[in-house]
Amino acid sequence: MNDNKDGGITIQKKHIIIAVIIIILLLVGGITLGANWNKWFGDKQPDTTVSETEDGSKPSIELDENAGEYTGEKPKDQGGDEVGIKIPGYPTITIAKDTEDVQMALMNPEGNPCYFKFELVLKDSGETIFESKYVKPGDCIYDVHLNKPLAEGEYPATIKISTIALDQETPLNGANVETVLIAK
Repeated sequence: MNDNKDGGITIQKKHIIIAVIIIILLLVGGITLGANWNKWFGDKQPDTTVSETEDGSKPSIELDENAGEYTGEKPKDQGGDEVGIKIPGYPTITIAKDTEDVQMALMNPEGNPCYFKFELVLKDSGETIFESKYVKPGDCIYDVHLNKPLAEGEYPATIKISTIALDQETPLNGANVETVLIAK
């Protein structure tokens, strides 16, 4: 920009080109930020990938030592011929109050094409109070050790179920199951 004789400012062609380049860079940066916002700053999903060992072989997933064969009544199949992942529902779960070691039945239904990993999260605080290792189809976790005891009351919670295919390599769709923990 130059001062002209009338006391005004003269805009030169190179100043317009620089301003246009700056505007284009800001637009490209904004579009990139907007397109990747959730990937960079959104909710992080649990890592269900299985990494290779140093020798290049795939390790086995770690199965939960508290999981065993489901001994309760098998849920009745209400579906038709659809093939997919069966997710059990948990409208309420009643547990013992004021103790970290509680009983519940977190089940991976028989016939599922994947392993389940359970995470129990309190909705009010977002705090994870239990996380399992993987559970094979047909097995169930009965003995659960909570990160903290719950006083008597009702606690809205989410059971986050992460899945990995039986090949122990391919993450599959998981689910979030809404429930209410009733501590008595």
